[in-house]
Amino acid sequence: MADRRKSRQRRPIEPGQVHGTGQLMPHHVHEILLVSSLYDSFTLSEDGKLSDLIMSEFLDANLRHTPGVTQVSTGREALQLARANPRFNLIITSLQVGDMDSLELARRVKELRLNIPVILLAYDNRELTQFMAANDTSDLERAFLWQGNAKILLGIVKYVEDRLNLSHDTGDVGVPAIIVVEDNVRYYSAFLPMLFTELMNHARDLIPDGLNLAHKIRRIRARPKILLCSTYEEAVSYFDRYPDDILGVISDIEFPRGGELSHTAGADLARHVRSLREDVP
Repeated sequence: MADRRKSRQRRPIEPGQVHGTGQLMPHHVHEILLVSSLYDSFTLSEDGKLSDLIMSEFLDANLRHTPGVTQVSTGREALQLARANPRFNLIITSLQVGDMDSLELARRVKELRLNIPVILLAYDNRELTQFMAANDTSDLERAFLWQGNAKILLGIVKYVEDRLNLSHDTGDVGVPAIIVVEDNVRYYSAFLPMLFTELMNHARDLIPDGLNLAHKIRRIRARPKILLCSTYEEAVSYFDRYPDDILGVISDIEFPRGGELSHTAGADLARHVRSLREDVP
């Protein structure tokens, strides 16, 4: 085991090792179903042109694949569209969407077996904190907080794509991953988009001159995955599943463990990681 880990750790993926761009990141977010009031969607885009905003963020990141966006105002409309058209593979919803709240929408998406992740995007931190404290949010994929930075849309899409492609890209191909542990929605909503942007910039900076377009796309797709966790158990599960492929761990000190807030969870996680791989920073 030790020899195998030594041979695999931080081994870069070279263009010749992966044949065809389709072998990395086989799953993409193609169409986003945005469930929000007109006011919330206006707040999100500032000028009402949400599709243009998302396209701008993705083009700024030099990403060739840009998801489309369809906005509806009620959960009923969202469910009808999602059932009728399989092209929708991500739902981003406000806390309250007219005829139902975000939890009911996520629950009904699961009951209909639509296999679409539902992301909550809130606009008020106090309202979000109270909502999450009073409800079981396990049917939601993740909650994020709008803080005036449009890159949160890029962060949400890349977060979902990393989760969808983890088993193939990291488990089968060996793309490295970084575990990030933070349970505060406001904090990870602020820094996660920056992490994705920096990783993509770093991947582009490492591309040698003269590579063709297919190789460049493959290098960018081979950037490290970001595995966002909110509990000790979630972080340990990722590390124990991919111990040879974890590039590093970025962790808070205090976060839930065993269903309760632990003041030593970060230190305990570090000890667990180092007990299995001393070289992981």
